[in-house]
Amino acid sequence: GEFVYPYFRRCIDICHAAGAYTIKHSDGNLWPIMELIAASGIHAINPLEPEAGMDLGEMKRRYGDRLCLTGNISCGYTLSSAPPEVVEQEVRAAIRAAGPGGGYIMMSSNSLHSSVRPENYRAMVAAARRYGRYPLRFSGG
Repeated sequence: GEFVYPYFRRCIDICHAAGAYTIKHSDGNLWPIMELIAASGIHAINPLEPEAGMDLGEMKRRYGDRLCLTGNISCGYTLSSAPPEVVEQEVRAAIRAAGPGGGYIMMSSNSLHSSVRPENYRAMVAAARRYGRYPLRFSGG
């Protein structure tokens, strides 16, 4: 933190002075530095990889009042190998965990790389349209 954080914060301050929103992209397990990231003044964090232990519900509880959360739909198994029904389930679970109150952008946990199946991408978009309406109300399962 002592070497990188001051420069990171300076970049964010410059963006804010220009009227820009800021989003931090960082892969992996961010829990050890998440408090520093949240305190930096960024507006959003991306991509929140489930494979790296970035639990979306816990992120929402801890940081949902300060940060827009993005990602968390696995581009590893879910978008590359899972049946479309699993994609829909994961999208619904993500929206349920992070959608209430706003501040969540549903997207891949990293990128849409060459192994992502087009039908799974389409299933992700369809599920987002189906379950991502406000106000979010969930009944049952």
